[in-house]
Amino acid sequence: MEFDVLKDLVRTITRNKVKQIEVLGNPGQESSRTEELYDGIQKGEFLSDADAAAYFFESDEKDPKYRKLRNRLIRQLINTSFFIDVQQPMFSDRGKAMYNCYRDYAAAYILATREAHQASVYLLHQVLEQTVKFEFTSLSADICRELRTQYALTPGDQSNHEKFSALHRLYEDKRYWEVKAFDYHENLIHHYIAGRSTSNEVHQLAARYFEELLPKAKEVDTMQYYLFTYNVGVIMHLSANNCAETIQICDEALQIIQNRKISNRGALASIAIQKLACMTQLRLFEPDDATVNYCLSLVEEGGFNWFRVQETIFYYNLYARNYEKALKVFEQVIQHPRYEILSGSTRDMWTLHGGYLHLLAALGKLDAKVVETIAGYYNPNTTRYSNDFEVFDKEKEGMNIPLVLLPILYSIAKGEHNEENFGRSVEALDKYRKRYLENDTNRRSAIFLKMILALTKKDFDGARAERKMEKEWALLQQEPPQVAGQSFAVEVVPYEDIWQMLTQK
Repeated sequence: MEFDVLKDLVRTITRNKVKQIEVLGNPGQESSRTEELYDGIQKGEFLSDADAAAYFFESDEKDPKYRKLRNRLIRQLINTSFFIDVQQPMFSDRGKAMYNCYRDYAAAYILATREAHQASVYLLHQVLEQTVKFEFTSLSADICRELRTQYALTPGDQSNHEKFSALHRLYEDKRYWEVKAFDYHENLIHHYIAGRSTSNEVHQLAARYFEELLPKAKEVDTMQYYLFTYNVGVIMHLSANNCAETIQICDEALQIIQNRKISNRGALASIAIQKLACMTQLRLFEPDDATVNYCLSLVEEGGFNWFRVQETIFYYNLYARNYEKALKVFEQVIQHPRYEILSGSTRDMWTLHGGYLHLLAALGKLDAKVVETIAGYYNPNTTRYSNDFEVFDKEKEGMNIPLVLLPILYSIAKGEHNEENFGRSVEALDKYRKRYLENDTNRRSAIFLKMILALTKKDFDGARAERKMEKEWALLQQEPPQVAGQSFAVEVVPYEDIWQMLTQK
């Protein structure tokens, strides 16, 4: 930094202004009400505005004095956010760079508004080096716009104005295509995940998008563009139920992204997880678990993506019939300190997995005592068990299906063909099947439910039940799992495997 730039900073940033900045932890404020409010919220002593207002002012949250205290804390928290310690382990190199770049860009913009142009330009140059290195396209475009504007105001610096005008146009074009790829991907997710369109409609739309995006990939040449473009390609193949082509396009995307100078581990993880899920669906199991280990290498233990990877690995092992390995994955997850912070469908999923491990124990595939030690006592027919589910119990399709099937399967595995143990009557189960399962997405589940209900009648309806089971078994063989519209996760253990275990028990 040249001394003229330093003088520009000193002239703009004065001590008196620094004194006016309110941040958390200033000396002499340790016992202030603001600090006390912060500590109370952090420790869970105040669960609402009403709690805090009653504690400080013996009033409610509308009290002007409480509103003033609350707003002071909010302002201090926002100010303090500019001094977050990014050296903590939770921050990746890319995460650190993103935080520092946006903070310094904000500082440069403020300096420019205070007419500290030399300092602003210096800082923008420093930030631009990092945004280009880490491929923060949108921020690079904004910085180039600021630099071309400031050089336009500088007499005799036409070359820099032309240089940054050209760079601005370049990054605006990259931003345009990144936004388009993002928009296409999000539009597909909206229709594909929410089931708002048929698989064929989604496939045709994704194919049209992919055909437009892929030829621009080498020209745009940013990680974000590759990520969104190849995710469009993944949806294109998945919506046609083509797992083999999906694996191929995942490999292509991984090859491109991991060979870049700066790779995004989160982007790599999302693609690698999809690849592993398709391998599971096709029963492509590697002796050395190379893809499993690669997925784990991309995520920080205890992070959101780590739980996603572990869930995919759990299914991988169940479908490979490595039940002991699946149990070890489950144990590692539920004993992790951060497991307690999981909620909603993520927490429900692991609760359900515990139930299916108990089913495997009842079927003789795992040691029942070991499963109970790890997963806890299990009874699918108790109110306590159903109360453990925050989301699944309220659904009628999707992951509600394995939850409905579990008590029936467990009862049969235990030799108890009594509908009192099924969670609902046979008549109610048949109504559930007709209303929610008789569709393209859930046809396998509808067939399987017919099979297990016929199995429960075998003892007193022998020949007829046998014919019914044989007929439905043949239909199940002809109906491949539909990856499009529904994750294979609905079949926690493949229906064919469960059926063979039940009938051979």
